[in-house]
Amino acid sequence: MISFSVAFDPNKGIGIRGALPWHLKDELKIFKRNTLYKDIVMGQTTYDGLPRKLVDRYITVASIDPDYHPEDVTVIHDLQAFLEEHEYDEKEYIICGGASIFRQAYPYARKAYVSFVKEEYEVDTWFDNFDMDDWDVVVEEDHPDFIYRELSRRPCPECEG
Repeated sequence: MISFSVAFDPNKGIGIRGALPWHLKDELKIFKRNTLYKDIVMGQTTYDGLPRKLVDRYITVASIDPDYHPEDVTVIHDLQAFLEEHEYDEKEYIICGGASIFRQAYPYARKAYVSFVKEEYEVDTWFDNFDMDDWDVVVEEDHPDFIYRELSRRPCPECEG
């Protein structure tokens, strides 16, 4: 199963200059809770921009660079093939960014962990194809700086029957 974990501001902004525009400790704790000991997938730019290595996760990095081989991660060079191969797996693969990876994975995602940051921030990167109409809220938690929701993909009406 493909899912994703993301935080964005009211304009669907997710980053600035390769980093998060905010530092919300409670939001980072939720990210850790949701991804610890799980398989996570991210693009090369997102991985290279991490302030420190994410421990106790199984990391897959999507890269178009055939010579890209960082230690202790799995590298894939065809994200589309990966998404198609794992779309219906029982095992969960959590997409963690960046914007291009979110856009490509969005149609395959069946579950989402989303923090809706309440304040607008200066950003240069957006998760612009996210549409709340595609999702049902399963869990909702109100925090001072964000609303956290676990979402489940709504069935596609055109796909039934």
